[in-house]
Amino acid sequence: MDPVRVRFAPSPTGYLHVGGGRTALFNWLYARHHGGTFILRIEDTDRTRSTGEAIEQIFASLRWLGLDWDEVYRQTDRFDRHREVAADLVRQGAAYESDGAVWFRVPPHGVTTIPDLLAGDVTVQHTELKDYVILRSDTTPTYNFACVVDDHDMGITHVIRGAEHLNNSPKQLLIYHVLGWSPPQFAHVPLILGPDRSKLSKRHGAGSVLDYDERGILPEALVNFLARLGWSHGDQEVFSREELVALFDLPGVNTSAAVFDDEKLLWLNHEWLRRLEPHRLGELLAERIVVRGVADRAAVKDIGREKLARAAVLLRERGRTLVEMADRARPYLPGSVELSADAQDLCTPELRSALREVAMRTEALRDPSAQEFEIVLRRAADELGLPMKSLAPAVRVAVSGARVGPGLYDLLAVIGPEIVAARLRTAAGGEKKG
Repeated sequence: MDPVRVRFAPSPTGYLHVGGGRTALFNWLYARHHGGTFILRIEDTDRTRSTGEAIEQIFASLRWLGLDWDEVYRQTDRFDRHREVAADLVRQGAAYESDGAVWFRVPPHGVTTIPDLLAGDVTVQHTELKDYVILRSDTTPTYNFACVVDDHDMGITHVIRGAEHLNNSPKQLLIYHVLGWSPPQFAHVPLILGPDRSKLSKRHGAGSVLDYDERGILPEALVNFLARLGWSHGDQEVFSREELVALFDLPGVNTSAAVFDDEKLLWLNHEWLRRLEPHRLGELLAERIVVRGVADRAAVKDIGREKLARAAVLLRERGRTLVEMADRARPYLPGSVELSADAQDLCTPELRSALREVAMRTEALRDPSAQEFEIVLRRAADELGLPMKSLAPAVRVAVSGARVGPGLYDLLAVIGPEIVAARLRTAAGGEKKG
């Protein structure tokens, strides 16, 4: 068997959509699983729609996903080769010129069968096809022609692409046959559908690959999610990149359409947030805090690497994305917090003196642990004759601005005694700002 050589061949007419991201991933995994070659080929023959910005977006998207390529090409660099092959077809009588373009002559009789590794044999009658352009009047090649020439010249062994390209295959196989070239093996991957079983679109929450970065999705989570859109290995849901490379193969690809489930993606992202090493998670959170405008870079730096990592660990308990985590990070940063509308009623006049007492006791602490904060609050509650079910929520609201969040004592330990005390006084009506 020849060494595996596969290609991902996007058209740079817009951003790389999540469906294209899955196609790239399946090709990359197949190449890496078989120790083969993954080729990136930019199919930019449509010069009226292709843009340099879109090409850069494709590169950036693949890099973010961690899909490294072994070779890279642009079809526009190969126009001379395409024209040379088109001229050969004209000399053979398999193509002809008309209206300034070169057309491929479809045989009037017979059939072409596409042996597909996923769909099985698909047979098309030649009477269902019409002659088609292979070189436009400006001498640029069309898709169905250029990809045949390039796949042959680049030694592509397997063409793994979306099922929407199945209709192109008979036209391409006819060119292979006339030129006497051996075609690659085809595997047309079933479509991705929205939850309503219609064609996947932005209204289903699916956008470009880099949109997911902006949403705070980890690349590990999106790769995991895309791999499971149409491929499975038993009942396993969470896969590392190394596991995917070890396990992925075409027999595991489903033959029915996959359904895009944004809730499943968020669940996977939370799983991957939980797996991240705390300091790495803290670094990602710090960048997102700045991007979201929650705090400036100087304020984030003042927290320190260790506390940022501890804050990140607490925030990921409820945050399913880096964006959710960043938007909830305000309590961990220097400065005051704003009480939510439903939280203000917890700081009753009865509790304000208790908050001042807790503030005074907190100031005496030096880098306390969660356990030390718990001791301070419980002793204060006992001595003031207050139930903890009243004091603890008031302290939480005063310090974080919200009724709910991570474990109270862990929260206080990460924020630190100085800021905790200042916010308690502010909530109690004192003059100090946290």
